[in-house]
Amino acid sequence: MTIEEQRPTKLLNRQYVMFSLINLVVSISFSMVSTTMTKYAYSIGTTIAMAGAITGAFSIASMVVRPFSGLLSDRMNRKMLLVVSTFAMGVFTVLYGFVSDTAMLFLIRILHGVAFGVSSTVNMALIPGFSPKERVGEAVSYFGLGQALATVVGPSLGLALANTSGFPVNFAVSALIVTVGGFIALTLDFQGNDLPVCAEVAGRHKIRWGDIIATESLLFAGINIAISATGGVENSLIPLYGASMGVENIGWFFTLSAITLCITRLAFGKMSDRQGTATAMYLGTGLMIVGFLLLWRPPAVWMFAVSAVIITIGTGIVRPALQAECIKNVTPDKRGAASSTFYIGSDIGQGVSPWLAGQVVDSSGGDYGLAFALFAIPMALSCVLFAVFNPKKRKRA
Repeated sequence: MTIEEQRPTKLLNRQYVMFSLINLVVSISFSMVSTTMTKYAYSIGTTIAMAGAITGAFSIASMVVRPFSGLLSDRMNRKMLLVVSTFAMGVFTVLYGFVSDTAMLFLIRILHGVAFGVSSTVNMALIPGFSPKERVGEAVSYFGLGQALATVVGPSLGLALANTSGFPVNFAVSALIVTVGGFIALTLDFQGNDLPVCAEVAGRHKIRWGDIIATESLLFAGINIAISATGGVENSLIPLYGASMGVENIGWFFTLSAITLCITRLAFGKMSDRQGTATAMYLGTGLMIVGFLLLWRPPAVWMFAVSAVIITIGTGIVRPALQAECIKNVTPDKRGAASSTFYIGSDIGQGVSPWLAGQVVDSSGGDYGLAFALFAIPMALSCVLFAVFNPKKRKRA
């Protein structure tokens, strides 16, 4: 019996639940650090611009390592990669608190991003092996609950610790939390899901283009650039947009989004498996477009809340559907490459969109709404791309 034939018949099995718990603690640790890093970098004497560069170095490092982490995931023991990368995140996180030099902080931030890039790529490649074949979309959706819950808990906890006990304490607690995830991974029974699919793949020394970039996943990665860009625009512009309208404490926008995302993941987790990826794609993206257009000229502050809910529901529907289709569309020996290809789209979208949106605001004389309206265009184009190049549509033809 092959590993594929040994896949569980029940979704909420012990391995899947414990694996999801690892994602939860890693995500909480990530949120605790990411929300305090810019402030910490500025506190040790850097400029605001350099503090932003140090914070962004994490995403850049993750993007650069993605193709290679996918290659390693397909050729090496995935449990070993997950354990090492998770413990490495703990080490680099606690080291932040002992750094007072800008260059050293920049270096540790890069190394932390590399470890995170490997961990997240391996996670996505492992999900199918812990879930029934016909419920991969649902498994991906529920797995993402950890990230949504972390968005509710992590930022508040990190800021509270940094403000009351200091940044080193925040980093130490964050490191302890992610280390718990490492120990869970160390004791978890992967039931062969962590091993390379075949000896030929594991022993191959020559690296081919398909080992780094999964061409079958390029469509989903391209669409993911537009989907992920929405998060980058929201994170960078909503605080400034709210302040320009007299709403100084706009943090509730993100809290509301996180809570909505948790509910959406539970309510629509089965959609892509039952109604198909196309339904999730068009419905989710359509809602996101509506939400962004509502932010173009919001007549009142309450419209921010309405748009937050609509955008988040759309994101919660379409993103897990794309993730699931991305890894279902390749053979098991290429899940690592498919995972890294998809996440490259996330890194590009989240990394480039704040800069582009800022350019729109600056050139338009501070028109934040225009930036949101313009970013609805790439989302509409992503629907066109999916309609034209949908792999299942081509197979039926």
